[in-house]
Amino acid sequence: MIAEQAAGRPKTSKRKDARNLTRRPLHSVRVVDLTHVLAGPICTTILADLGADVVKIERLGQGDISRKVEPCHEGESYYFAALNRNKRSLALDLKCNAGRHILEQLVERADVLVENFRPGALEALGFGYDRLLELNPSLVICSISGFGQTGPLRDYKSFDLVAQAMTGLISLTREGTAPLRIVIGDILAGVYGSVSIASALVGRIGSGRGCVIDLSLFESLLTIFPYFAGRYLADGELPAPTSSGDAMAVPYGIYRAADDDLVIAAYGDHLWQSLCRAIDLAELAADEELNTNAGRLKRREEVESALVERLKTKTVAQWCDVFAAAGIPHAPIVNIGAALDHPHTRSRGMIVEFEHPKCGMVKSVGSAIHINGEPIPGSATPGPILGEHTEQLLTELGYNSAMIVRLRTEGAVG
Repeated sequence: MIAEQAAGRPKTSKRKDARNLTRRPLHSVRVVDLTHVLAGPICTTILADLGADVVKIERLGQGDISRKVEPCHEGESYYFAALNRNKRSLALDLKCNAGRHILEQLVERADVLVENFRPGALEALGFGYDRLLELNPSLVICSISGFGQTGPLRDYKSFDLVAQAMTGLISLTREGTAPLRIVIGDILAGVYGSVSIASALVGRIGSGRGCVIDLSLFESLLTIFPYFAGRYLADGELPAPTSSGDAMAVPYGIYRAADDDLVIAAYGDHLWQSLCRAIDLAELAADEELNTNAGRLKRREEVESALVERLKTKTVAQWCDVFAAAGIPHAPIVNIGAALDHPHTRSRGMIVEFEHPKCGMVKSVGSAIHINGEPIPGSATPGPILGEHTEQLLTELGYNSAMIVRLRTEGAVG
């Protein structure tokens, strides 16, 4: 009843908040966000950072499961607040007619819909691709899943770790039986998603037609080792597990100084000579065979043994001074805290801060994107409390106070 009353009475008012959307490239783009956990939210957060109005649709009473990730304060997760910044939350029951009608209204007014349900789940709710494009022919739809919407592994349940195992990544990074793992598949799929969506929006300018983007963690991860994959596809050679070094270059890796480890990345023949002069290895510099990378690869053990012996004579700090003066790419190995607290990180605006109504001050790593000399997002709003913007969004769709109360009573919204 309420759904029918509100139909045909859209409001076009734009949200006013601290994000200053008009300064950002996607300030006029409206996104329906049906994502959860990490890969999908990473994608939509990038869009939000770039100015898009992202409406996060969440389950009544539960919301995104990442709302439970510690640390939490008064039931709110710092992790969620940082990961889902610059979004609005609408708590909706998509299993009831009124809830589905609200989603239809949002889709009709949206530019983009992003989802990372298991393949087929959206269709089971009555929102398959054909239905979505029927509602809005110009809609850009992006689906992110473990293995894609087609193929033998389509229905294979997956998280980042599963995709890493199935793409061969763990075979390259594990040490003994323990994989050296960071959550890269989710992040990469989210980045690919945002790039694909932005490209589709540009393509839509000429055609006026939307499209369906199919992304997977599996395929995203297959793109991260072009050398190893290329070598196998060329001659069938399987790579061994990697160390800190590089199969294509010497010296390039982690080396021990007198007090700790440091990284040296002398990639290229010109840097080899500079390195030899800097650490006083004249005998190696004079060896013609070692003046080529092919020669150094052939005699890797000899080269690295000589380098290790010389590095033992100074501390990391002393060698860093030497290499900086010589123009040798190098770095001390620091922990995450030191990286986040580094003056360079701060000067580039990579740490964003915002006040959360329950968590207090929340800090988050911002976007790597800088536009016109300024970091994106610059200012930010925290990830929303579950259903925080339900009334605001329904008002924009044309619902009055009585209708909203009725919807809450019926359990369609929260």
